[in-house]
Amino acid sequence: MRAIFVSLLVCGFCVAVPGTGWAQAGDAEALVKLWFERWNALSEVTATHDALAALYAPDALHLAGPSSDQRGTTTFRGPDGVRALAARIGASELRRTWRIDTDTARESTAQLIHVATGPWGGVSVAVQLVAVSTDRATGKRYAMPGAAFFQVEGTTFRRVRIYLGDGERAEVEPEPTRRRP
Repeated sequence: MRAIFVSLLVCGFCVAVPGTGWAQAGDAEALVKLWFERWNALSEVTATHDALAALYAPDALHLAGPSSDQRGTTTFRGPDGVRALAARIGASELRRTWRIDTDTARESTAQLIHVATGPWGGVSVAVQLVAVSTDRATGKRYAMPGAAFFQVEGTTFRRVRIYLGDGERAEVEPEPTRRRP
């Protein structure tokens, strides 16, 4: 038995311990991917706001950077707060295509999704992201890097924290109007 344990330790294998939340990792990753789908689908239609808010627990927090009318961190509480955020995003942005960033090495590409067990008994998921959207007022399209941290409890989010690199925001060049040779 000791030899098996040592060989597992040396080879770098990880054994799941019941009750640690690692069994929930696949479900948490799927929930995070669903969040990206619903975030990208936000529009001025109220049903899209409700669909995103349904992913949050009744006492959840969604934390984001400053908004146009507030300095510092903006906190949205519970599904009603998330609906207000969704309405603001749906009204100000078009063609939103946020995605989990990919990394390539040794001719392999993967989305890096970092999973850990949180002290609340659920799973924490962290991702690097690329946020691309069109500003409704100016029609300009922008891309910027960011990171998102999701705390999952059961089948909903208890806390979501989004960081965007506003200082790294870059305008996406429009498609050329002439045909290339």
